[in-house]
Amino acid sequence: MTTLTALSAQLTVLLKDKPTPHSPGTEAAINIAFIALTTFSHCLGVKLYGKIERAVMWFKLSLLVLVCVMMVVLNFAGGRAKEGKYNDDYTDYAFTPGWKPSGFHNATDKRLSLSSVSADDFGIPGTGGALFGFITSITLAMFSYGTDLVAMTAGEAKNPWKDVPATMTFVYVIPVIMYPFAMFAAGSNVNYRDPDLSQLWTKGSGPTRSPFVIAAEHTSLHALPKVLNALFILSAYTTANTDLYAASRSVFMLSQQYLPRKVANIFGRTNNGHTPLAAILLCSALGFLSLVGLADRSSSQPTITLSEIYTGTATCINICLCVTFLRFKAGLDRLAKRKIFGRNHPLYKSRLFKSRWQPLPAYIGMIGSTFVLIWSGIPPLIILIARGNLSSPGNLKSTISLAFDVIGAYIGPAIFVFLYLSYKFIYPRTSRVDIRNLTVEDYVLQDLSNIELEGPRCVPPVPRPRFGSYEMDGQNDGIAGPSVMFEDPFKEDQSYADMSPDMQEEIEAEAARSNERARIRQILERRPERLRRGVWREIWSFVRTDKEE
Repeated sequence: MTTLTALSAQLTVLLKDKPTPHSPGTEAAINIAFIALTTFSHCLGVKLYGKIERAVMWFKLSLLVLVCVMMVVLNFAGGRAKEGKYNDDYTDYAFTPGWKPSGFHNATDKRLSLSSVSADDFGIPGTGGALFGFITSITLAMFSYGTDLVAMTAGEAKNPWKDVPATMTFVYVIPVIMYPFAMFAAGSNVNYRDPDLSQLWTKGSGPTRSPFVIAAEHTSLHALPKVLNALFILSAYTTANTDLYAASRSVFMLSQQYLPRKVANIFGRTNNGHTPLAAILLCSALGFLSLVGLADRSSSQPTITLSEIYTGTATCINICLCVTFLRFKAGLDRLAKRKIFGRNHPLYKSRLFKSRWQPLPAYIGMIGSTFVLIWSGIPPLIILIARGNLSSPGNLKSTISLAFDVIGAYIGPAIFVFLYLSYKFIYPRTSRVDIRNLTVEDYVLQDLSNIELEGPRCVPPVPRPRFGSYEMDGQNDGIAGPSVMFEDPFKEDQSYADMSPDMQEEIEAEAARSNERARIRQILERRPERLRRGVWREIWSFVRTDKEE
């Protein structure tokens, strides 16, 4: 929220006829206004937030489609024929000839070197440099991804049994399909040599401009750049609004479940409208960190450092999510081998959610996020080390700014690890759960025992005795109906007089397994089947919501 609020305030400069920087007081007032508006909308309750987010969803999807269509039109000389040397050839010079921190100004920069040259010739030449720049761009793009927000909203979803699985199925459609298309569309109109493009490791020359805006500036539609800037400012602000929701609910749940009672009584409570006001106000107060960007307005270094800290910690969360799922799957696979319960059980597929192609995506996510985490500080570190050996630093960032880039890349993960280890080994000293100790109740019953008390009315609480978890004979066994499901293995008419103690124990265990198996099936069958629908039906749900049953 802090970074996006600061960026939104900085981008308002581009709405002026002459984009000169705001005075410190004006920019501070814009930041405070954004924070106050966001806080006020959240304090009115989650229903209003949901309505706002639905409108925002339509706005962002429309904006994304609009800029993609606009880029295609401009590429075919819509508005006005391209002019200038930077727009001449997108075929022979479509890709950079290396990696150059100060930015390319021609297509023949082949003298790049890491030492004994000026800043204009500093870089890594050839295919290796191009690959270096490509990997670096991936680390920068991590800031834009936040698909895990679906899990955050599940706690307040009205029909989570129906909506969450369907949402998780399609949550990656936009990043996988629309983002790459938008990237190629922008790249087809704005060459890497365009001087208006942002240079991350050079001294600032004003607020960052989007490639879509730069492409619009080369047309005869003079009002189009300002319109796009206004839309992008609104997009950044609404994303900050979404981040406040995720942050406040995280504080609320952490306070309730893991922090001392004194903290839980403050930040783990809601008002009569079920809104965690204290958690919202705490997270909103952290938004005032956006004002630190006023300390260095020439290069926006404080804002860049804050974004790097956020990216590092978010990447750590992604790694933990992947590791957690791998352990979750390992425990469930062990139960499946013991013929207790598994991901291939028909009820698991129809009532729960089975992620596709696992564990390959989890391993890719874990390894990729770890690589991004390590790589994020390497480019500024290379520039920082080589800067002293350059004949002229030119327009490169100062040593202090580059040092903050390196610190920002790694201090977030360091804080994350410190808090994790402190919670695990100092207070309150949690222990690692052995996979061999996981039972069915850790995957189904323990979860449902809490959810059913507060779940939808269509799933009433199921009164049940407490059984241990025993092995089943198979996942697709014939199971007795509800009328005989809780047969008491110890009822008096069962005579064990002529049986050995071992045989009696085996019969009792078998009866308990049968009861446990029936109980699992009854609980899952009482759940509605997860929503299954195709891509076009899901897209239509954006236009018209499903009727409540």
